[in-house]
Amino acid sequence: MSMEEKIPVLQISHLNKTLGNRRILKDVSFETYSGEVFGFLGPNGAGKTTTIKIAVGLLMLDDGEIRIAGHDLCREFEPAMAQVGGIVENPEFYGYLTGYENLKIYADVHEGVTEERIKEVVHLVGLDNRIGEKVAKYSLGMRQRLGVAQAILHRPRLLVLDEPTNGLDPAGTKALRDIIRRLAHEEGISVLVSSHLMSEMEMMCDRVGIITDGVLRSVKPIGEMISAATAPDRVIYVLRVNDAAQAKALIGDLLPEDGEETIDGQTLEISVPAENAEETLADVNGVLAKNGIRIYTVTPKTARRLEDVFIEMTGKGGDQIG
Repeated sequence: MSMEEKIPVLQISHLNKTLGNRRILKDVSFETYSGEVFGFLGPNGAGKTTTIKIAVGLLMLDDGEIRIAGHDLCREFEPAMAQVGGIVENPEFYGYLTGYENLKIYADVHEGVTEERIKEVVHLVGLDNRIGEKVAKYSLGMRQRLGVAQAILHRPRLLVLDEPTNGLDPAGTKALRDIIRRLAHEEGISVLVSSHLMSEMEMMCDRVGIITDGVLRSVKPIGEMISAATAPDRVIYVLRVNDAAQAKALIGDLLPEDGEETIDGQTLEISVPAENAEETLADVNGVLAKNGIRIYTVTPKTARRLEDVFIEMTGKGGDQIG
């Protein structure tokens, strides 16, 4: 299904927000659709968390419009919020109660949440065998999954997750990522997710938006976002040789300034102009072979990733995303 055929669930139009003397959001507009995972990225202070808090009713907007499943957030707050589930801070539960008992308390304050629905969401998040245990015994990953179960109990159209994989080990991160993608692609929920883990966002999201200094810079499908970024003017190769330090000394004149770096005793990384990368690499190999350097492997460095695009757009590394 193309994005044009999908149903917009969250519609943010010309959103502005000022806190104190600082303008946090500047004319932010984007949509999320049913059946997709939308990644929202931005460095600390960019306005990402402020946008998310406004969307889930924790902050008031100053100017603009937010519609959730067709309901205006300002004029129809309760019907709009009825379509939202989310984890913006770490989910809080009663540790002395079981996972099931915690879900039952939440279900009792929402109309129409049946016993069957509780079993359904427990199965969706993979807690069937542990739902009868006290939450105090749950790992962080299990608590996060229980949080997602609670957030979708009332069948929201929009699920908002702020840093859902924070603190999880690799196995827990993968399990939660799979759940999020299944909720979007199989259950038709629109999922808005933020994370500072770029590799996770790349694997999890269908589209991403990047915000810096309160301005939404770009919104594109994940593959398009990566391929549309400025092509690099250099190509990086990793050479495995018998003597990396000697190899570096031999090829310095063939490369741009700071175009070579020894990683360890047998690994040399070189950066060559993209325009004639293969010719330069052939010259490098020739010089090394002529001077008795044994070349074991030559490998181009991995293709561009979402993190490369983020750094280009923001001038900040992935560890600064907040």
